[in-house]
Amino acid sequence: MERAPSGIYGLDEVIEGGFPKGSLIIVAGNPGTGKTVFSAQFIYRGALDYNEKGIYVTFVEGRNDLINYLRRFGMDFEDLEKKGMIKILDMLTVKEESISDVINMIIGEVLSFNAKRLVIDSFSVLAQAFKEKIEARIILHSILGKIVKSTNCTTILIIEIPYGQESMGLGIEEFIADGIFLLKRGGRIE
Repeated sequence: MERAPSGIYGLDEVIEGGFPKGSLIIVAGNPGTGKTVFSAQFIYRGALDYNEKGIYVTFVEGRNDLINYLRRFGMDFEDLEKKGMIKILDMLTVKEESISDVINMIIGEVLSFNAKRLVIDSFSVLAQAFKEKIEARIILHSILGKIVKSTNCTTILIIEIPYGQESMGLGIEEFIADGIFLLKRGGRIE
């Protein structure tokens, strides 16, 4: 099985060399557990070390805030963006009626950019715009079917778990994913 190395120190040795190429991986956890840094490192190291183009879709913070935040961890997204290896799609304001347009735009960007890595940060924010859980499941299947499998683009979906809750997202994401990383405070990965 062909692998997409995560670029995260020590992780690839544990997961047989990286994520299976074309897989859908969930990175979940409470606020402050490192989901964004984990996922950004996947995009950053992919571009820098493995010459794989990546797209980081943010529904959480603006492009400039994200760039400045990641720079604190030694990741210069702006430089790799200028070199045509990374794209940041800033999607701070998404309304329900435009969700299908946003998904189609993401798919279009993956295809036109020839991205091999994709991060959606966070699916939890996007899912809040849905009226029904089934709509979120349809979108997940669209992402899984149209992006991940057909383009061999390894995708990370970030899922927020509010403090005090045990369940992940809408409770459907884990049934569609190929792998799940549950990040917790204290440096543990489960």
